[in-house]
Amino acid sequence: NILLFFIINMKSTVIACSNIAFVKYWGKLDKSKNIAMNSSISMTLDENLSTKTTVEFSKEFKEDILILNNEKYSDNKLLRVSNFLDIIRQKAKVDLFAKVISINSFPTGTGIASSASGFSALAAASTKALGLTLTNEELADYARLGSGSASRSIFGGFVLWDSEHCHQIKDEKHWDKLRDIIVIVSSVEKKISSRAGMKKTVDTSTKYKQRLTKVGKTIEVVQNAIIKKDFETLAINIMKDSDNMHECMFDTEPSLVYLNDTSNKIKEVVNKLNKNKIIAAYSFDAGPNAHIITRQENVELITRELLKIFGVQVVVSKPGQGIKYSDDHLF
Repeated sequence: NILLFFIINMKSTVIACSNIAFVKYWGKLDKSKNIAMNSSISMTLDENLSTKTTVEFSKEFKEDILILNNEKYSDNKLLRVSNFLDIIRQKAKVDLFAKVISINSFPTGTGIASSASGFSALAAASTKALGLTLTNEELADYARLGSGSASRSIFGGFVLWDSEHCHQIKDEKHWDKLRDIIVIVSSVEKKISSRAGMKKTVDTSTKYKQRLTKVGKTIEVVQNAIIKKDFETLAINIMKDSDNMHECMFDTEPSLVYLNDTSNKIKEVVNKLNKNKIIAAYSFDAGPNAHIITRQENVELITRELLKIFGVQVVVSKPGQGIKYSDDHLF
């Protein structure tokens, strides 16, 4: 009993990075298990786009506590975290509340996959705090229950999420010259969450049904392009997939528009840069902020052109590693 008390009062801190999906999922096949309607492929980003989370379970806490970016929450964010922790508590067979403090190095809820880094960090920190020993594959299965894309952030490099499970295609060293230039257009949290938007698209969009018939082939092409380091094929398919997903969003009733005028200007800049040779690919998740995939040699040129657009900020990321445990706790 003394040993058990020691284990369940442990504190754990994890740093997890966001990811960018080269082939995106939009829609849930099984909402209870957070299984996507289609497979997806992503690149995990580096610590410029990361979440650091400390979790402690203790008899001292009378309820779950969530402090995100120095703000205490008691709304749906806390409920979502508590519901997730219930799954971990059930797995560990404990009945203790937790304190969770989390800090993002980038804006939350703006389409830069803060839920991906957030729930992968939460899954790893909470399971370790309760003395559970899990493989990364098992951790990814748990992270998925908090946020689908979080399952991909458990791993570094290039990751395939297929049905219930994730696995690494290649690690972060495989294509270390690849870069993601994240263009922050807005730090305002989006009005319609990805979860709410997905449901509307699945229920109402005709184009979405067509997307599902073709996305399997795109997965195959993109996976091969990553393995062969074929940038042109990768770039073309990244842009096609992003455009197609946003067409499906617009085809939703009522239409979902996550991009704004600045997002469209970014697309114009990339298309102009690609006029003679494809050197960049734009990709947008459910938000106006852009991910520009390119190679290291072109970062300076592309960044210079992007910064001509009024009001944007730029963060450059290389392929990043998966979850990292830390002794530098947030409390």
